[in-house]
Parts: sequence; structure tokens; C-alpha cells
Amino acid sequence: MTKLLKSAAILAALAPCAALAQTAPAPAPAPVASAPAFPAIADLGAAVRSTNAFRTAAQQVQTQYKAQIDAYNARSTPLQQELERSAQEIRTLQQNNTPQATLNQRVQAFQTRQQAIQTELAPLAAPFERPLAYAEEQITAKLDQAVRAAMNAKRVNLLLRPEAIAFALPTANITADVTQQLNALVPSVSIAVPANWQPGQQQRQGATPPVTPTVPAPAAPAPRRGGSR
Repeated sequence: MTKLLKSAAILAALAPCAALAQTAPAPAPAPVASAPAFPAIADLGAAVRSTNAFRTAAQQVQTQYKAQIDAYNARSTPLQQELERSAQEIRTLQQNNTPQATLNQRVQAFQTRQQAIQTELAPLAAPFERPLAYAEEQITAKLDQAVRAAMNAKRVNLLLRPEAIAFALPTANITADVTQQLNALVPSVSIAVPANWQPGQQQRQGATPPVTPTVPAPAAPAPRRGGSR
């Protein structure tokens, strides 16, 4: 009511100018422009592994499965060194213009040995990989919700993987925003794996400690190597 009385008083004072007001109406207010949406990038695997819940679970696994982890490292270290030596030999052969047939044989032997090492190490890694996989799956279950919340908060309309982009400013990376959303959605997880639990279809990234060195791929038509990650 007070605002209406003030408006009436103002209109009465401006009565002589009513005609001018009618001939020169005030322009309509300009519409308020909304902030534009933009594409962004995010490493979703890193976002999950950076959560407080996963880091806590990893620390618990390191403590609870210390004996198994030590046994794994004791065996994987010399095998890693063996593969590194073989990889260096292949690089040397490539640099010395070794005949393609010989080079192919060495690469094939490397791949066969690498697969044998992975088979040997898998049972040693299983005891501590399983609870980590279970912890990560609990977080991943909320990943879609976290991604959507982070995209909405940052007004992102397209989310890409970092490896799909040649260059992006740091402000285009919302990995940390996804982690923040996951921290709120999943404060903690359990590493007590149910007896009947099996990992989901989506494979865990970066779970197995790396045992494969980088091996230069031989020139065509040599078969492509499968050992590099």
C-alpha cells in the first residue's frame, strides 16, 4: 500500500507531462541473457579414485592386505625388470635396422612372455584387487548422478574424455567437480566384499599395478604389439 501511495503522488506531480509520456513511451526492458553452456572434459576414472571414500578404502586395503601386497611386489619387481630388458633389446634392434622377420620374432616372444607374467601375477594380486574393485564399484554406482550434477553446476552441455581433446584450458576440466559431487554422494565405502559379489561389466581402470614396459611397435607389416598400456 505504501508503494502504491508513493506511485500515485509521483504521477500527480508529473500530470503536466502526461502528454509527453504518452508520445514517448519508455522502452521495454531488455531480456536478461543467461550464461551460455559450453563443452568440458573430465577423467571419470581419476575422479572416482580421487574421492575421499576411495582413498580411505585404499589405505585400509594397504594395511589389511600388507602381506599379500609385499608378496606381489617381491615377485613382480624382477619380472618387471625382465620385461624392461627385453623391451630395450627390441628398441636396439629397431635402431640397428634388424631384418623385419627377426624383429617380428622378438616382439612375438616378448608378447608371449608378457602374457605368461600376467597370468602368474594375477592370483597374487587378486586378494587386494578384489576389495579395491568392490570399493570402486560402490562409488561408480553414483558416478552418473555426480557427473550430471557437476555439468549442471558448471553449465556444461557436452562432456568429453581428455584423450579426445588436443588442447583445453584448465577451466574446461571438471574432473575435480565430479570428485566433489561424489564426495557428497558417497562419503564412505566398505572393503568387506560379500561372498557372492562379482565385479560389474565396467572394468576398473588402473587397478593392477603395471608390469609392462613400453615397447616400440615394429614397422608394418609386423603384427602390432599388445603389451603397451
